[in-house]
Amino acid sequence: MSGYGAESPMVFDFDFDFVGKGEIMDIKQLQYFVTIVECNCNLSEASKKIHISQPALSKMIRVFEEEENVLLFERSYGRLERLSPAGELFYAHSQNIIEQYNSMLEQLREEAIRIKGKIRIGIPPLVLSTVFSEVISGLIINNPSIKVDITEIGAYELRKSLILQEVDIAILLEPVKISSEDIEEIRLTENQLCAFMDKSNKLALEEKLSWSSLDKHPMAIFDKSFMIHHQLTQEFENRNIKPKTLITSSCWDFLLRSTIGTDLVTILPSPILGYFSNEQVAKIEFDEPLSWKVVICRCKKRVYSRTEEYVFKYILNHFGVSKA
Repeated sequence: MSGYGAESPMVFDFDFDFVGKGEIMDIKQLQYFVTIVECNCNLSEASKKIHISQPALSKMIRVFEEEENVLLFERSYGRLERLSPAGELFYAHSQNIIEQYNSMLEQLREEAIRIKGKIRIGIPPLVLSTVFSEVISGLIINNPSIKVDITEIGAYELRKSLILQEVDIAILLEPVKISSEDIEEIRLTENQLCAFMDKSNKLALEEKLSWSSLDKHPMAIFDKSFMIHHQLTQEFENRNIKPKTLITSSCWDFLLRSTIGTDLVTILPSPILGYFSNEQVAKIEFDEPLSWKVVICRCKKRVYSRTEEYVFKYILNHFGVSKA
């Protein structure tokens, strides 16, 4: 029994029909024509390259020339020698059409695999301002087909939203205090909590601030919807310190401004001063600092949507961390 071996590629003998006057080549036939030219008008070589029989290629060229009343090739004893002037022009146009066609297909393929959908991200206002402004803006600009809904509430309240699956991804602070069986949790960045005050405040003279110096001292701190509030409350209780909390607020910039020209002290993450331009405010580190650890969390699922998985990895890549 005869058959095609590895060195004998299958050749298809298609019959190219041009039905009527003015019929033009389709994109596939234009590609065949370009291949013939690139094979130096050698039909035999072109036939092997594109797996179309030589008679079929010859017929394609002949029928087109007859129907269009034009010669694409100059011939010698019936063999194709070179492109005619009309063929040169047709070849240039064919290349442009094929290039545009391939570009169109590439765009279609990119659109088909483009990440689309909606993602709900919960972020505490302080974290959004100081840590996440760049990553969120980059996510939105680079992925216009993803609708990003931001829920901006304190980390303490946001924890509840995550458990209730009101958000897909939550940016929280350690300790999260949710079972690892229920959520996936990865640390993104870590800083210290520092004391901020007016430079005229007597505590601003300290190189390092002791927690005991805050006993009975007037304070301005985040309200109960913020994890920092609960961190500080626990720290004060552990050290038997009773500061005079005169102001609670959800606005970090208000807390900072409240210290200017007063004896008030507020406690915020170290990087915050880079987002608040006022030379009257001093930042003092604690001799026994509290860490401010930002983590990304999501409820564990058997299968995540493409959008959720993409955004989760996008955020991890921005901070240069990877899944365990």
